Amino acid sequence: MERVIERQLLQRLLDSFSTATRLFVAVTDVDGEVILTSRQGDCEFCRLVKEDPVGRERCRGSYARAGKQAKRWNEPYFFRCHAGLIAWACPILMNDNHVGNMICGHVLMWEPEELFWLEMKESISDLGQDSEVLLGAARKLEVVSATQAQAAADLLFIIANYLAKAGTELFDYQRKLREVGSWLWEENYRRGDAVRADGSEAATRFFDLERRFFAEIRQTNIEKARKLLESLALELFTRSKGQIEVIKGSCIEFIGSLARLATECGIKFEKSFRFDMLKLNELEEADTVEKVFLWLLSTGNAYIDLLAGQKEDEGEAVINKAVAYIENNYSSPDLSLEEISKNCYISPAYLSRLFKKKKGYTLMEHIRNVRIDRAKILLQDRDRTMSEIARSVGYSDRTYFCKIFKQVVGLSPNEYRKKFLLR
Repeated sequence: MERVIERQLLQRLLDSFSTATRLFVAVTDVDGEVILTSRQGDCEFCRLVKEDPVGRERCRGSYARAGKQAKRWNEPYFFRCHAGLIAWACPILMNDNHVGNMICGHVLMWEPEELFWLEMKESISDLGQDSEVLLGAARKLEVVSATQAQAAADLLFIIANYLAKAGTELFDYQRKLREVGSWLWEENYRRGDAVRADGSEAATRFFDLERRFFAEIRQTNIEKARKLLESLALELFTRSKGQIEVIKGSCIEFIGSLARLATECGIKFEKSFRFDMLKLNELEEADTVEKVFLWLLSTGNAYIDLLAGQKEDEGEAVINKAVAYIENNYSSPDLSLEEISKNCYISPAYLSRLFKKKKGYTLMEHIRNVRIDRAKILLQDRDRTMSEIARSVGYSDRTYFCKIFKQVVGLSPNEYRKKFLLR
């Protein structure tokens, strides 16, 4: 959610800048790849140039080189792009690391002479566009004065510095996107032959992984659930053969199942619904396979955390209820795991596992410790017999009580009583 809000704020800054200056602005990574742009978009000339793969690559190169120079001087850097237009770059530095650039332009800063247009025509002649159409688009550009350009550059530099101080997840998102893309293709290649050889059983494998995934979440085995989520993503990637709409459909079904599990586990429907709708809006905007799978992994892990937190709270409540029941019933010789679990409305096996996980020792050890602690208090009364004390703390057999007491305390009940009375 933070990433969505942050992106919306950055988008608003870019749009406001473009509206105020009537200039195109974009955020790029250090390699010149555009991450986000103002909704106003490129000028007609740049849009036509970027429709050609060669032109697009040249633009990227121009942005990357300008960004390096801007970083070097840590100030707006004015440059001529590969087609001869003027633009400027402002570096985005976070903790002294160059993470990206803000690029603004492209403009004319003087009335061009015929030589300028001839040079431009030559520089764009190998693009897959009609040179005259491109030149016509370039001639429509407004001439911006040096004062206006400097003012726009200064304003952009302030925005870049704001981003540097406030921090942003946008660049982290791009890094994760690259990592997920590499991981998907490498893993698919590594296991591809075996998977393709067994393609007829792909659906069975996926549903088996899904079943195991939900089982691990229910048992709060978080790390196992995360590993299975990755396996599910890879299986889905293989099944879909990279078809983005098929992948999106499967993602919606899977997250829908997670949302239902969240409701079953006690998470309020309204909370789960809002969380779900926010995530689905992100999925709708995903326009590459890599973005969809990053969405699946981040959303799946967010649900795992949400459910784990719910299970944590639920587990604490169960443990507290079990401990309270033991405190009130430790004197009963019939007190058992089955009786306590019935009172807590969960299975004996689950209570036993949950108690050991939370406390570090078993529920039966806890009952024993409560009984022995109570026995220590009763032993301070010299008028009480050993049999009376044993029965008071839930042991019908005096000899067995003495044996357990010595195991826990290291002294027999009589030795403990003498030691206490000598104080």
